[in-house]
Amino acid sequence: MLNLPVSEIMNDHPIKVKSDVSIRNVAHLLLRYRINGILVIDPARPEELAGVFTTADLLALMDTVFMNGTKKMQALSAVAERPVSDFVNRNFLSLQKDDNAAKAVALMHKRDALTIPVYDGNTLVGVVGRHDIINIAFA
Repeated sequence: MLNLPVSEIMNDHPIKVKSDVSIRNVAHLLLRYRINGILVIDPARPEELAGVFTTADLLALMDTVFMNGTKKMQALSAVAERPVSDFVNRNFLSLQKDDNAAKAVALMHKRDALTIPVYDGNTLVGVVGRHDIINIAFA
């Protein structure tokens, strides 16, 4: 199991959004598809990944909003309309398709990553998430 290449456990059709999509719509996609992260693409450079936005990022954003000010729901509603590009993590981890599952487990644990893009050289080919790893270990 741990020697399997991530290409055998990754999702090769990851959900991607353009960087101008609202936080509200990104949150909807995370919930609808029951995923922990979504890949963000810059419309000016669609072949490049601009970043990753995860449920952990969403919770941190909500916490920041709730810690500031008194009109919490009004403030949250305003943030929900802002583009994901304002909050996307541009310093994301990545894997190569031939990296093994053990490397993915180590990165997820040590760097607290939920979603890791997978590349074949410089080409994005998929994404691996915590559920993918847990599924192969305990299914």
